[in-house]
Amino acid sequence: MRPDRLTDALEQAMYEKVRDHLVRQVGNARDPKTGARPKLRVTGRRLDDLKIEVEGSPELIKEVKRRLG
Repeated sequence: MRPDRLTDALEQAMYEKVRDHLVRQVGNARDPKTGARPKLRVTGRRLDDLKIEVEGSPELIKEVKRRLG
């Protein structure tokens, strides 16, 4: 395997782990009043452009932020 392909494969694996961890960490948050879950949108294909957008009530966004620390 060529070094550049190894680097790409390692970066892709790290990206997937980080993405999955973030989704697990906030995906099961609930709005304290309605019980609604956040709407998550994951964009980007690499670590340097990974973005997770969260939609929900202000209370739910506050809970997501708390979970992310």
